[in-house]
Amino acid sequence: MGKNIEKGKFKEYAKEIVDMLERAKSRLIFSYNKVADFINSETDFDDDQLEIIESMCSRFARLNDILLQKAFRFLDIYELNGYDFSVPHRINMAMKRKLVVDDLEFKYIRELRNEIAHNYATDYYIELFKEIYKYTPKLLEIVDKTKQYIRKKIIGE
Repeated sequence: MGKNIEKGKFKEYAKEIVDMLERAKSRLIFSYNKVADFINSETDFDDDQLEIIESMCSRFARLNDILLQKAFRFLDIYELNGYDFSVPHRINMAMKRKLVVDDLEFKYIRELRNEIAHNYATDYYIELFKEIYKYTPKLLEIVDKTKQYIRKKIIGE
């Protein structure tokens, strides 16, 4: 998607975004539920557990990217006549739409995503994994609000 989405394609693209969000959310929930069995009881993880946790982290990051880079960006372009804002401004616009309640909390979720993408040190990975696990429900809540907003404002459901 670029800045120049054809006006006649907005509804079609909105449906694609909702579908992307739903699929990514479902995959994250699957991993989140698997991690729930051991995340709070372990201080060190075996290779099988690490694989499950890393899958959850990857899915957390992917859903965050779809939300911010696809959904929020699309809403800005749709509602503001094609203008493509910077990431901080997208977050502010999401707050105005009441998709994000606390911008600092969402920025922290974004920082967690960045840690996943750029973390090369493993000395604090247990704390990082637990933070991602802790903030997953909040990310899922924002996704649900965003899907509902898109369905109501653009798709017409």
